[in-house]
Amino acid sequence: MIETKKISKRAWAVIALLFALTVISNADKAIIGFASVPLMKELGLTAQQWGLVGSAFFFLYSICAILGGALADRFGIRKVIAWMAAIWAIVQFMTFFVSNFMYLLITRIILGAGEGPSYSLAMTAASKYLPKEKLGIGLTLVSVGGPFGVAVSAPFLIAIIRNYGWRAAFITTGVIGAVWIIFWLLVIKEKETNEVKLPSTRVKRVADDTPDVVAFNFTRTLFSKEFIFVALCGFATYWSFTVGLNWMPNYLQTVRGLDKGALSIATAIPWIVLTLSQITWSSISDRCYLKTKSVRKGRVYVLAPVLIASAVAYILSTMFASNAVTVLLMSLALSFGCITLVLGPAILADLTTKPNQGKIQGWFMAITSLGGIVGPYVVGQFVGFAPSVEAGFNLSFQITAAVLAICGIGAILFIRPKLKHSEVSIQGSVIEQ
Repeated sequence: MIETKKISKRAWAVIALLFALTVISNADKAIIGFASVPLMKELGLTAQQWGLVGSAFFFLYSICAILGGALADRFGIRKVIAWMAAIWAIVQFMTFFVSNFMYLLITRIILGAGEGPSYSLAMTAASKYLPKEKLGIGLTLVSVGGPFGVAVSAPFLIAIIRNYGWRAAFITTGVIGAVWIIFWLLVIKEKETNEVKLPSTRVKRVADDTPDVVAFNFTRTLFSKEFIFVALCGFATYWSFTVGLNWMPNYLQTVRGLDKGALSIATAIPWIVLTLSQITWSSISDRCYLKTKSVRKGRVYVLAPVLIASAVAYILSTMFASNAVTVLLMSLALSFGCITLVLGPAILADLTTKPNQGKIQGWFMAITSLGGIVGPYVVGQFVGFAPSVEAGFNLSFQITAAVLAICGIGAILFIRPKLKHSEVSIQGSVIEQ
């Protein structure tokens, strides 16, 4: 009988601050979608230009996701996360002065560079304090700050945009980000974020080339088919996620004809559903993992079907005239499609050592974020060149569904970790429990 470990008080404190960080991060991302209609009108932007604005956020995202892991190893996670949050706040203040397409594009590129390492570093910091049996729900509590942040900020920021203009909304998010930095620096100490405790188990030294043991070194993990297909699932997730952020409010206004009051509610619903969905699926995954001690049965067999279910919901959302049914289906599609954001890092935590987790999570987010470049741009092209705006959106949602379905099927076929749960490599050692 294996005893389930509990999350410590210090871990709860770290998770709470990282949750708040994720809330702010995603509010900073989502505000561009809330302001899309008045911003496009004021700057005279076309659908193709707006698609490029959505993609521009991820131009430097991948590079900085990798760079952030290296900087955290060199200077410490506490400092690097504070630097990132400072960049976000500065860019939000800069956006107040946007007067043309190129200036807006530059602010989105800089913001993306600042946010690139945030998710992977948050997952790495949280995973250091969590027992493996609680990784799913623990990482989810950090991750759900994303949809929760969008859900909570949607009515608030839309009201500010409606009453005071879109510039005031960007100033508001900048101030909130600056306040968070103060709390982070006061509460978190560097020695805490860098501390890694080894489990009290017997350690057996093994050579990296021992044929009977899979060496969890960074290079082998990075080029394994397991990592590649987890990252591809992340690519599909970010494709879906960024389409929801950048285009869903626009779609509900221009195609579905929702007024600003209804839009505030309809825009918040998908992110509320996403929050509940991630908590539900990660809890199910943790229970399966605890029972089976298998990454494939406990993680992959949850991840893949949920991605495929997301694809089905996207297809169905284009078939109904009812706004209520469409919002519900799109909420399910978006929430199910984001499952890789919590189960992906949980799978990777089992594939590599703790000293390598920052780097491998950084590479995961680097590949994942490429979906954020492609998705919004593809939607902009289809919406701009289709016979009608509605036809362009419908085709875009169907292509998003195809990407999710293909990656979900690939996960079932190719994510097959060989090492048993009882073998954990730590700097050239194998822990035998």
